[in-house]
Amino acid sequence: MEALDRLRAPSGVRALEEITRIPKATAQRLLDVLERRGYVQKERGRYALAVGTVRLARGFLASDSLATIALPVLEQLTALSGETCGLYIRQGFARILVQRVESPHPLRHHTPIGERLPLHIGASGHVLCAGMPDDVLHRYLETLGSIRLASGEELSRKELLARIRQVQLQGYAMRFDERFAGIGSVAAPVMRGDDTVIAAINIAGPSSRLSIGRMNQLAPEVTRAALEISQKLAQR
Repeated sequence: MEALDRLRAPSGVRALEEITRIPKATAQRLLDVLERRGYVQKERGRYALAVGTVRLARGFLASDSLATIALPVLEQLTALSGETCGLYIRQGFARILVQRVESPHPLRHHTPIGERLPLHIGASGHVLCAGMPDDVLHRYLETLGSIRLASGEELSRKELLARIRQVQLQGYAMRFDERFAGIGSVAAPVMRGDDTVIAAINIAGPSSRLSIGRMNQLAPEVTRAALEISQKLAQR
């Protein structure tokens, strides 16, 4: 299912075998089971994710206490900022958007819920990197090749690490033109009781509205909202 999600197009068994390293016969048996259960669909010998996966995602959002607690806080943050606000969690060396409240403006930043994004680009990614144990962080950095931002700037691993260390010191991240040109974001960590970073929330929008001055105004607000989610989660 993860391979089909990454491929983003109907794919044959051979393509799935190459990605998953699962033998073709085994992959075919797994696909047959997933098809019967409504999680994949087959058309002309190619497979794609089916509507059953939507049911699973809806079940997660309904049952996950973090996503549930975060929603009203994100709604308040969007009302305050006028921009799209989201909740990201780390899964391995990627971040996934699990909750979102859209900006009321016609021109707004939009990332679909469930989208898998890199950790090394963007404010929320850097917040999640800042919360990783040092050995895991360095292992992740070793997997990265050339880092090119949407602005065209190239970033070395040393420069990236310095940015992450700065997030650890100040407790939030502000980024511009990293994943998309003309988009800015500010993010802060959601903590567990033992000060472990379990998620990041962010405000994101076009830099025509999110100037550096505006981002500096919003940084305390997103930090406060992240703290509120952390406290409510501890009470739960």
